[in-house]
Amino acid sequence: MAALGACSASTAPPVVPVVASDYAFSAPDTVAAGLTAFSLENRGAQQHEMHIGLLRPGFAPSQIVEAARRGTGFRLLSEVYLEGAMHGALFAWPRTTSPARLTVELVRGRSYILLCTFRDSTAAPQHAALGMFHFLQVR
Repeated sequence: MAALGACSASTAPPVVPVVASDYAFSAPDTVAAGLTAFSLENRGAQQHEMHIGLLRPGFAPSQIVEAARRGTGFRLLSEVYLEGAMHGALFAWPRTTSPARLTVELVRGRSYILLCTFRDSTAAPQHAALGMFHFLQVR
């Protein structure tokens, strides 16, 4: 009987490295369609998360920032600008790399968003409102 989740190095999905800083993501702008793993390294002084979700067509960065400024949490993003729920999230404390990877089936011709909805305090804005989001185009 094969172990769940086991795969050989030749069949492992490609890994897209994402680097978080205070308050931005560094990641490729374009990625290939198909099964893809994401890793998260946090080079910042704050805790960060990386949610990934499928964008509805036509959403602009200004609309993402405005939703974050209104305090729209990740549970409501599908009502605002996502198609369906978030696909998942990774978390990394300051100056660490997440011990997990997030694997997602990316759809050719679609756009995804990476974003952080953390706040530095209860009165602080979401990190996404400070510009901590990144669009991915899938080819």
